[in-house]
Amino acid sequence: MKKPFKYKDLNYSLVLTGKLISTLIFILLNITGICQEVVISSEAKFAGTGGNMVIYGNITNNGSFVNDNTVVFSGGNQIIGGDSSSVFNNIIVTSGTTVSIVTPGQTLSGILTSNGTLNSDGNLTLLSTEPGTALINGNGTGQVLGDVTMQRYLNSGFGYKYISSPFSDATVSELGDDMDLEEWFPTLYRYNEDRTTSGWVIHTNPEGPLIPMHGYAVNVGESPEPKIIDIKGIVNNGELSLTLFNHNHLYTKGFNLAGNPYPSPIDWNSPSGWTKINIDDALYYFMASTSDRYGGTYSTYMDGISSDGLATAIIPSMQGFFVHVSDGSYPVTGTLGTTNEVRITDREHPFIKSDNKGEKSFIRLEAGYSDDSISFDPLVIYFDIKATTNFDGQLDALKLFNTDLMVTNFYSFGDDGRSLSINALPVTGDDLCTVRLGFKTERDGDVIFKIRDIEGDFFYKEISLSDVVAGEEQDLLSGKQYKVSLPAGHYQERFWLNLSNTPVSISDPYDNQDKINIYTYNKTLFARINISGLKDGWLSIFNLSGQVLYKYKINGPGEYQFNPLLSEGLYIISLNSGSMRITKKLYFQH
Repeated sequence: MKKPFKYKDLNYSLVLTGKLISTLIFILLNITGICQEVVISSEAKFAGTGGNMVIYGNITNNGSFVNDNTVVFSGGNQIIGGDSSSVFNNIIVTSGTTVSIVTPGQTLSGILTSNGTLNSDGNLTLLSTEPGTALINGNGTGQVLGDVTMQRYLNSGFGYKYISSPFSDATVSELGDDMDLEEWFPTLYRYNEDRTTSGWVIHTNPEGPLIPMHGYAVNVGESPEPKIIDIKGIVNNGELSLTLFNHNHLYTKGFNLAGNPYPSPIDWNSPSGWTKINIDDALYYFMASTSDRYGGTYSTYMDGISSDGLATAIIPSMQGFFVHVSDGSYPVTGTLGTTNEVRITDREHPFIKSDNKGEKSFIRLEAGYSDDSISFDPLVIYFDIKATTNFDGQLDALKLFNTDLMVTNFYSFGDDGRSLSINALPVTGDDLCTVRLGFKTERDGDVIFKIRDIEGDFFYKEISLSDVVAGEEQDLLSGKQYKVSLPAGHYQERFWLNLSNTPVSISDPYDNQDKINIYTYNKTLFARINISGLKDGWLSIFNLSGQVLYKYKINGPGEYQFNPLLSEGLYIISLNSGSMRITKKLYFQH
């Protein structure tokens, strides 16, 4: 070492030479060091851990520069050069400083904040590993010029991933080293909402653009081992905007595949920075199957609630996602715009990460094959004072059907018939609320319906599942499940969820099936009740939204007839007496 490195001394440069010994190692531990320049000879090694290093000159690395702290460039015009590549953790370029990288192979594992100018000239790579992905801080007031390479770590290289480009000029050729663009089954698709058939469009031409804010479906292979993909280009920064549409076509239904346009994560819930004109508030993510290379499952995030407990408001760098343009007078034009205000510095966020539980009260149900634990599909139901019984794009999330045929599809319905993965119900004072459920299965088997998660006020409700074909009602609380053998098919009228505000015991339907008979004829409701000891009961008629339409006093066993003014359709009849409740679904016909 020709001159010693002095703590907070601007009169010295850091010059490391290893001529006298095989390797000279210089270690900076948890302190702030200031120097004019850094020169490392071919035999020397620099290792910094946990501190800050402020440099006013150049870095010339001919040996080894491995830095696990923050390097601050603050010297006007500076160069990162030498014969060897350097490994940086965090880099800060101060205002008024220009840093030019002239040696290829420089890497960054942490955060780059440019308040001045960084000329990368294609020589900088943002690393991505399982613990985290390097990023460019959107709060920097300067700029990053020239090509940069960004990596994305995938925990599995199997099947399709929805990705996006953080660069303004990247083309499909950038993905050519990560996938086979000439494979017999297309490995890269873009999405066009204005198609009368499937919205997927083959996009394997190497010269095709990877347009900022657009998402792409990329099939990276069939190996389940972790994989790193990368894209190179000029980084996006500042204000960006994308025009989207809803033409209400049969298969696309207003869904558009968008993507994170920045070399950093972004927050869907950011209080500023977003423009969402005619854009519903739900995010839809895709997760590749572990067994079907061309299939997968969808999860949804909506205002603090995740359909599966994995999807969050944090959209990682290079992540693609679906959004839905609001319904209206078709075609509906939507605008999705961003600024740097939506960017965050959460470098540990991978593609779909477990979210913290929110403060909302909700119930997460799931249904799947009893012999396959990964076949279960979830749905969420919650109450909101602003909700209606129809689909509301700011409170509900639509159901995107899974393409993995070994996974079921489980969802609920709004009164308007829309299929929902997250369903907000209006807050009412009614004792009973029922929700129609949909279930689709591609193979025969025993199916289990159960509660996966329950939060907040739902702990104090009675929750049961009705199977109107089997004539059964099953309590789902305390780990109870409903199991039924089903042939492959699509069930849209058979299963119902019952939510009661006041916990009561549920009579076994088999105990009372011969003791109560309720039916309709010629606009009249007949009830023949033969339950001994019954007194002071009430027979209530609910619509499918859970609203009480009529209540009739039941004084004891006997035969009753009522003439409710009901339209033809399906209703819920509930007989309550003390702690006993019997609920049936009945089609009222004229």
